[in-house]
Amino acid sequence: MHRSNWALLALLLLMAFAFQGTRGIFEPDEGRYTATAINMLESGDWLVPTVDGERPHLTKPPITYWALAASMDAFGRNEWAARLPGALAFVGTGLLVLGLGRRFCPARPWLPAAVWSTSLAPVVGANVVSTDGLLALFETAAMFAFVEAWLRDGADRRRWLLGMWLLWGLAFMTKGPPGLLPLGAMTAFLAVHDRARLRGLFPPLGLLLFGIVAFTWFALIVHQQPDRLGYFLGSEVYDRVFTARHGRNAEWYGGLKIYLPALLVGALPWWVLAVAAAGGPRTAWARLRDRVRRRERDALLLLYWLLLPLAAFFLSRSRLELYVLPLFVPLALLMSRALAGWPWLTPRRFVAATVLTAAAMLGMKAYAAYATHDRDARAMAAQVREAIDTQGIDEIAFFGMPAFFGLTMYLDVRAESVRVGGPNRPHSRQLPTPDELCAELEERENNVFAVKRTRVPRFAAAVSGCGPYALREIGSFRGDGHEIVLFRIEPAPPGA
Repeated sequence: MHRSNWALLALLLLMAFAFQGTRGIFEPDEGRYTATAINMLESGDWLVPTVDGERPHLTKPPITYWALAASMDAFGRNEWAARLPGALAFVGTGLLVLGLGRRFCPARPWLPAAVWSTSLAPVVGANVVSTDGLLALFETAAMFAFVEAWLRDGADRRRWLLGMWLLWGLAFMTKGPPGLLPLGAMTAFLAVHDRARLRGLFPPLGLLLFGIVAFTWFALIVHQQPDRLGYFLGSEVYDRVFTARHGRNAEWYGGLKIYLPALLVGALPWWVLAVAAAGGPRTAWARLRDRVRRRERDALLLLYWLLLPLAAFFLSRSRLELYVLPLFVPLALLMSRALAGWPWLTPRRFVAATVLTAAAMLGMKAYAAYATHDRDARAMAAQVREAIDTQGIDEIAFFGMPAFFGLTMYLDVRAESVRVGGPNRPHSRQLPTPDELCAELEERENNVFAVKRTRVPRFAAAVSGCGPYALREIGSFRGDGHEIVLFRIEPAPPGA
């Protein structure tokens, strides 16, 4: 292997694993993913994910939960193991970008991978427990297979196409329909610019392989309970695309608010250098239009890969910054094509820029690892231990608020939410439907109840409405900017 490739591998490993086990699990997303994986390990049920150990949690297909559970089974229930799948996905994606660089940036094939691995968004994504890092890996691998098939004929092309459809199946099993957005972009590209290649894109064996990988889990879940099909198509597809029910920046300007800063900040510092390499914003735009007019196929493919999924994200009404993480691959390839021919960027200057950028990224990772944060489940767990003895406790039930599921890793107790009244829907939009408070009390479990200080009067009134119970405050902790009070609830003594 060439010396530059060894240097790139070392860079990928450093950016992926530095401080990975130092920062605690953050609420809400990291806590939810890790708790679901822990429940898989404890129950032995790897088919139906449960975030609270009881009710199905089906907002995502299970590949991420499987990866987390396997990692924690092998390396223990700790932050390093929880973030290992994301770190490995970062390294794997970087190596795939290196392979794509040989096709799209042959003069400096290592340049796109170096740019991608020292851009802010991929580095952040590698340090967060989520589906997006694995999704970026599978989407990039599928696009790599497509590019190889696009440039080949005969048996080689068929093999790459079969591999591509297997990888699209894995992308679908990671995040559902959003994992296929680059497939739509690729199909549109061929339909407009290379129809001869489009005809062979859908081999029956490849489609069969995709269907087995993508839909077997969904079929098993729907077979268990047929109304879950309506949940998948309704809440997880229709509602996310067309409604504001998930509460994720659904305003008409939400895409501008979320995705433009994510792309501009996430691609720092390289997009600034790429624009300078192209001669400034106006010249860069003129060159890009000229390549489109001349139908340069490589540039067009990268633009389709970047812009069509981005347009879909803008149109969808459920928006978060990490959704666009996979798009930093085509963006890095586009930026590298501009940087590769820039006379100012000599090898020495590029190495200096890469080292400085990597140092800045590592400094940010170090700050995030050691800074205090009110969503750190590890810090919350330490406060809970100081306040109460958690031995023998079955659950921590959070009243009228989302549970801090990350406590499951640190306290070896389950977390759940409880509510007062209201409809009991079988499948919630994001989390399992909370138990009703009175029903929870009737179960006579050894629970601790967690309530925001500002909601204690409402909680006390709700408990008194459930029967003769005595409410006893036993401690408190800080979480998500609030003081959370801990209570024990016991049957009131006779005559009280």
